[in-house]
Amino acid sequence: MIQKTGNIVFSIAKAVLFFVVISLFFIGQNVFYEETLFFFWGNYVTLILYAAYLYFLCRIYHAFKFGSLNLMEIILSWILCIAVTNILQYFILSLLQDGLLPVAGFLAILCAQIIIVAPLTLAIDKLYLYLNPVQKAIIIYGKEEKARIYGEIIEKHRNKFKINLIVSQDEPIEYLYGLIKESGSVFFLDVEDKTLGSLLEHCFLHNKRIYVLPTFSGVLINTAEVTWISNTPMFLPKNPEPDLGARFIKRCMDVVLSLLGIILSSWLMLIVWCAIVLHDRHAAIYKQVRITRGGKRFTLYKFRSMRPDAEDDGVPRLTARGDKRITPVGRFIRRTRIDELPQLFNVLTGAMSIVGPRPERPEIAEQYEKQYPSFPLRTKVKAGITGLAQIYGQYNTAPDEKFFLDLMYIERFSIWQDFRLMLQTIKVLFRPSSTEGIPEDTTTALRED
Repeated sequence: MIQKTGNIVFSIAKAVLFFVVISLFFIGQNVFYEETLFFFWGNYVTLILYAAYLYFLCRIYHAFKFGSLNLMEIILSWILCIAVTNILQYFILSLLQDGLLPVAGFLAILCAQIIIVAPLTLAIDKLYLYLNPVQKAIIIYGKEEKARIYGEIIEKHRNKFKINLIVSQDEPIEYLYGLIKESGSVFFLDVEDKTLGSLLEHCFLHNKRIYVLPTFSGVLINTAEVTWISNTPMFLPKNPEPDLGARFIKRCMDVVLSLLGIILSSWLMLIVWCAIVLHDRHAAIYKQVRITRGGKRFTLYKFRSMRPDAEDDGVPRLTARGDKRITPVGRFIRRTRIDELPQLFNVLTGAMSIVGPRPERPEIAEQYEKQYPSFPLRTKVKAGITGLAQIYGQYNTAPDEKFFLDLMYIERFSIWQDFRLMLQTIKVLFRPSSTEGIPEDTTTALRED
């Protein structure tokens, strides 16, 4: 009963935040753009449209994910949602007025919304932590190295979990049952299927919150449909091949968006090209062989962000933290993702798509395949500029984690998913950690097990 009451209070707090943002816009519209106001029902229509855009973007950018995202990411999500919604509403109202409205009023409204939203999100975040106290948690692992790596990741969420014990799956099953019973949350990291099944049953029996590290089979089952053979239920993994209609729509989107991107960013690409050439008098465009759908090789274009002699030793390697091969211009264009802009030409020619798994270098892909034999499955679709792994992972995310994210994208393929990932990419541009390099003295992001 207490938990249900807490959930209701938390839901009301989020609704109040949503209502405040809408109200501030309407007040600002009355103050700065009185000429855009309609009769009674007309104002309701524009407010409903504004609320619809805002809610849609809040879902896209996870603005309501208090407890799952850190406070700064929640605030960033709200700023993006409000900014994009205000821009849409600005053009709609301008269209209704047969001319562009002054921008100053909209900027004032945006500033007022941000000033109010920041402390409100802080208050709601505190409310969430109050209503959801830190849970006792245990980690049950199959491989000790995985326990160390993910234990450090989970420890960063001290406001949500307190790891009481990290224990091997090889301990007696009754001992593990006892630990589970005393915990609120249980993390399973690479636990063998037979042991995992018994422990999951015990968790369900005692209403424990369960977190399971993805596996190849787990990803397939997660996207499976339920079918029936006679009176027997069966899981049917999708293993989809996009139909001709979906491929045609996706290709049309790629052509239109890449052309639009090239036209709109041409001035920026010219400035970056000049900056790189003036810095060291070498070519601004970096060409590299990558692999795309079906393992086909193609030449990928990027703005050069490293010294011309970066790989003169012939060893292909990823970028490390504090990599001294990166030039001053390169550091900026990598952080802002401007170095990726020439890949719009790869999309236009059909070698890549806007959304899809990132293309790997053949030499590095071969290294990954030795440790992860299923890695080539990510080439079932065209490589992309952005994708699930780029939005929810980072540059230095381990290949197995990126593989599972890419596999989830492939298994759940839809035009709607592509559209949603394109919008979510905007948020990634404001997240510096997404371009952080791999540890020094390493050539790939492989982890030793």
